[in-house]
Amino acid sequence: MAKLTRIAALSLSGTLLLVPYRAYAQNPNASDLRAAAVESFMAARTLPHNVEARKLMTASLEDDYLRAKRFIRVRSGRVVAFDFNAANIRATSDKEFAVEVESLWADLNEQIFATVYERLKFIRLKDEWLVNDIDFLRSEPRRRLLPFNVVSEKRGKLALGVAKKFMKGVLNRDPQLAMLSLTQSFQSRFKSQEELESFLKGPDDPRFSAYELQTLTQKDPKEMEVKLTLVSVSKGKRGSKSQEARLVVREGRTDWNIDEFELAK
Repeated sequence: MAKLTRIAALSLSGTLLLVPYRAYAQNPNASDLRAAAVESFMAARTLPHNVEARKLMTASLEDDYLRAKRFIRVRSGRVVAFDFNAANIRATSDKEFAVEVESLWADLNEQIFATVYERLKFIRLKDEWLVNDIDFLRSEPRRRLLPFNVVSEKRGKLALGVAKKFMKGVLNRDPQLAMLSLTQSFQSRFKSQEELESFLKGPDDPRFSAYELQTLTQKDPKEMEVKLTLVSVSKGKRGSKSQEARLVVREGRTDWNIDEFELAK
């Protein structure tokens, strides 16, 4: 199977128009149609809700999906990146096929919590490929932030909380939320509000979709450095790339704020 970018961890907030892939289309290549159906379904699962994904399921799977405990975080998490090897699609007949997929899952704060492996089973109904079953194979939890290299764990958690709030704003392309955590010094480095907002939103496509914390290190009594990995994806497409980044969180008179945010070159 083609592997997702391995990471030790901006929400796809744009709307995708996702419809069931027709089994008979102008493209006569059945393998391509099956791969397109898989990609369409997995892309639907990257959305903040599960409405579009459910449209690509059979009625029986949709019922199971909403009820069953074994499905990973149906309501409190989502796929942020996925991959599969089209060559490994196995057709048992002209009306059924299966394929294994690998995906990165993030929580509601856009932080990666696991790599999940599943087997998707598709059937053809009324000339449309729909997912009929999702077999959970295994989940590999991501490691938590280590080492917690600070003098005071309590102060470290406060600084880390600010970093997480800031990253949620960045990854959801919500500059107003992100700016709530910025020092005046950080904001003054930009010529205009528009320039600052553009910087915080990041690139459109591929866009940053999630992150994973790497280290938290205290530089001086009032400054902590957070290193993290950002995951970028192209909207609706398989695969992902990783980008290292760095935050500096500084303590002010009343709370902690982001004083630096930069991507590794």
